[in-house]
Parts: sequence; C-alpha cells; structure tokens
Amino acid sequence: MGIYNILADLGFIEKKLLEEYGSNGSYLGAQLDMKIPGVETNTGSLGHAIGIGCGLALAAKMDGRKYKTYVLVGDGECDEGSIWESVMFAGQNQIADLIVVVDRNWQSVTEIINKEMEVSSLESRFEACGWKTIIIDGHNFSEIVKSLESVSDGPIAIIADTIKGKGVSFMESGIKWHHSIPSDEEYEEALLQLQREYDNAK
Repeated sequence: MGIYNILADLGFIEKKLLEEYGSNGSYLGAQLDMKIPGVETNTGSLGHAIGIGCGLALAAKMDGRKYKTYVLVGDGECDEGSIWESVMFAGQNQIADLIVVVDRNWQSVTEIINKEMEVSSLESRFEACGWKTIIIDGHNFSEIVKSLESVSDGPIAIIADTIKGKGVSFMESGIKWHHSIPSDEEYEEALLQLQREYDNAK
C-alpha cells in the first residue's frame, strides 16, 4: 500500500486508483505485479528480493554506474534458502552499493521467532558471507537515514530492530496484525494513538 502511494505521487498511476484499493475488481492488488506502471517485478513469493537486488547492483558495477540498490526484507523471510544463496553471491563478488535492510521484529506470518533456537544471529550470518553489518533502532529516523548513507567496498546489511504495530497498544507485537484488517473502531483508535505519539515526539 505504501508503494502505491509513492507511485501515485510520482505520476505512474492515477491517485483516484488508491480509493479503489481492496475493492472487488480493483486494478491495484494486494501484491505488486508488472502490469502496474513503475513496477518492474512481481511479488508474492518470499526470498526473491535480495537476488533481484544482486542483479541490479551487479549491472551497475559492470556498467560503471554509481546508483545504490536498496532491498527491504523481513527476518522471517530470512529463513528462505534463496536469501542466503543471494547473500553468499553478493559477498563472494563483493558487490558494493547493495544495501539490504532487514526488519527484525522477531515475528513471521504465524509465529514468534525463537531467539534461543537460532543457529547464529542474523548479523553473524551476514558477516560470515562477507557483508558489513549495522544494527539500528528501526524506529529512529536519524539512525535509519545515517545507516542508509553508509559506504562500503562490499554489500551492507542493516539490521533494523523493530516492534510490529509500534505505537498502537492493541497491535504491538501481535501476530494477527501481520494480516488482519482493523474494524472501523480499531482504525479510529489506532489513528488517535499514533497522533498522540507523534505529538509527544515533537
């Protein structure tokens, strides 16, 4: 949903389409796909993003272009084998200007990720594959901006520690809010709580 708003602001799609999101027959589906202007890959299956990012960053390296490639994944998604194939490829080839942000909220779709059951930490796994790692508070905007501006001779993994649903008391760390839709009353209450948190932060 966030990407659709950005595409509308950039003029790729008409803003009126945003009002149709979620309705029967809407042009904008729950997953991005290539029929939507400005979208270059289909989404839905987990584990593909870093591989696609590797391809984009490697193309920049081969063409002598200096753009950065940013990839956002979840910590639950990092259980996918294709993620680590891509991480190893990027490390072995020391692909610079590839920055992966991992949203580490310790949750997957249906369960809490058990820290005690982890073979090793995310940061140690990335580092073992030749990546530079940075750990940040994923709710701190200054830390986010600073980390995104980091420079390295190879790929960078930013581990952003977050709380799912932060700022909304009945959503915080709640598994159901990975996929649930709030009622009208819950929606209004969530807006009030977020507004209060915003006002207190000013």
